[in-house]
Amino acid sequence: MEIKVLNPLEAFAALDSDTSATYVDVRAVAEFAIRHPKTKKIVNVPYVFFHPTTKETHANDSFLLVMNDVFTKDARLILGADDGSRATDAAAALQADGFTNVAAMSDGTPGWQKYNLATTADNRPGTSYVSLLTPAKRRK
Repeated sequence: MEIKVLNPLEAFAALDSDTSATYVDVRAVAEFAIRHPKTKKIVNVPYVFFHPTTKETHANDSFLLVMNDVFTKDARLILGADDGSRATDAAAALQADGFTNVAAMSDGTPGWQKYNLATTADNRPGTSYVSLLTPAKRRK
């Protein structure tokens, strides 16, 4: 199944007009903490992690666990990262797992900023990865 890709303006419009839509930032925790799109509903669930010295990528083995714990299979999700491939790869993984309303945002946070859309460094509970991962693992 082909991944629907939205440009940052389309993603903003969808997130602004649809109160059920959630932006899922699939970048690593440190990337998210620096700056991310400011939207009504946003969470950070990394799709991959980076080794601190080699920068080699490693799959986040808890990605689907957290996504299935936080969202229903029909939830409207718009995934973003700093490059298009990470968001589309994560969207494909969700579709393969049965999620039905998933899109990827092209150009990620840099694209969002290019259009002068608001960003933030907010990483409060309910948004941060750790605050989502801990309860998901407890319910497992």
